[in-house]
Amino acid sequence: MKALINTTSVTEVRLRNIIEVGLDVSGMLRLFEKGSKDNLRSAILREVWRLFESESKTQFHEFHASFCDWGTHNIRLAEKTKNGIVTKQSRPASYGQIAKTLDVVLKVAVYYSHLPDCRRSQLISRWLNAAVDNKMMAFLRRYYPQDIKLWPTTIERVDKSAYAAIQETVRKFINEKHGGSITPVQFDDIYWEALNRPEASSVK
Repeated sequence: MKALINTTSVTEVRLRNIIEVGLDVSGMLRLFEKGSKDNLRSAILREVWRLFESESKTQFHEFHASFCDWGTHNIRLAEKTKNGIVTKQSRPASYGQIAKTLDVVLKVAVYYSHLPDCRRSQLISRWLNAAVDNKMMAFLRRYYPQDIKLWPTTIERVDKSAYAAIQETVRKFINEKHGGSITPVQFDDIYWEALNRPEASSVK
């Protein structure tokens, strides 16, 4: 029987499914308005080839910043209600919330799934940012309280400049505490697990 699909469509389906998994495991979709998952997935599928074709860290940062700027204008937080009363109005997602969502998706696609291919994924993985959450920010603040003038307490309060500063602090921590032997995506894997264990208060 003649095949009904070609290699290109198989690649597209694989990419779509991987991005879907990344969005789901980001843990951020519950915060956004209904329909945001479809919008995020479509936008990532449309733009991710810019990342795959990047030849430098600068090009990666341009792609990342462009996507996060798009997200703050197109993705909104869901309205919250309690007993039929609105307790939190819908409003635009913050830069930090969009960045965390994107960072998890890119980790799943590039670092875990080796897209677009093994050689390119090894290069791009070094540029990826850490998907920092509230606990990681508090952890980093203990070591570098002066690095950011007003350390955000939640991802929702992270704007573009704070996000860049936090990522620089992650790299500083990696260099000083790990001798530069791990990448930011490995940092968030290691410290997400460590900070969410029952004995997390002892993590140093």
